[in-house]
Amino acid sequence: MTLWRNPFWGRKKNPKEVQVEKVNKRKAAEFGEMAAGNMRAATESIAQVMEEQNMATKILAVQDGTSSSVLVDYVLKMAHRLDCEIVALDVSDEPLQYAGERKKREINRFYERAKINAENLKLKAEAMGVVCRHVIRVGNQEETIKALSERDKCIRYVLTKPAEEQLNAEQKSVRVPVFDLSCSRL
Repeated sequence: MTLWRNPFWGRKKNPKEVQVEKVNKRKAAEFGEMAAGNMRAATESIAQVMEEQNMATKILAVQDGTSSSVLVDYVLKMAHRLDCEIVALDVSDEPLQYAGERKKREINRFYERAKINAENLKLKAEAMGVVCRHVIRVGNQEETIKALSERDKCIRYVLTKPAEEQLNAEQKSVRVPVFDLSCSRL
C-alpha cells in the first residue's frame, strides 16, 4: 500500500514569493502629523486626500500646436474607456527662439493653431461624452507638464505625440507614448 504524499510538504518558500505592501506616502504623512499633535495640518491633509479621491482622473494630452489625429483618437478612446477627463495641452518653446516682432508673430501663430486644435478635440470629446479642457503655454514642454501635474494631482496619465519617424513610416499601428504619473512623477 502506498501513501499519498503532498508535493508541497517540505518545500522551501521561493524567495520571489514575497508579499509587498504598498504604503501611501500621503497617509503616512497624515498619521505623522496626527501623532505630532498638529491636528489642523492633519485635518487639511485628510480633506485634500478625500477631495482628490472624489475628483475624476485626468489625462494630459500634450501637443506642440500641430494636431495629431493619432494622439486625438487614442486619448478620446482612453478617456471614454477609463471614464477620465482630458486636459489638452498645447506647449512649445519654438517661438522663443526669435526676437522682437517675429517672436510676437510666431507666438500668435502658435496660439491660433492651438485654438483650432482645441476646438476640434472639444467637438469630438463632446460627441463621446468626455469632459475636455484646453491649456496653451509657450515654454519648455517638460517644465510645463511638471508644473501642471503638480498643480492638478488628478492628472494621472500623460500622452504625447508619437515621433515623426513613426508617423512617416507606413506601419500598421503607431504607438502613442503613455506615462502613468501614479508610478512616477516627472
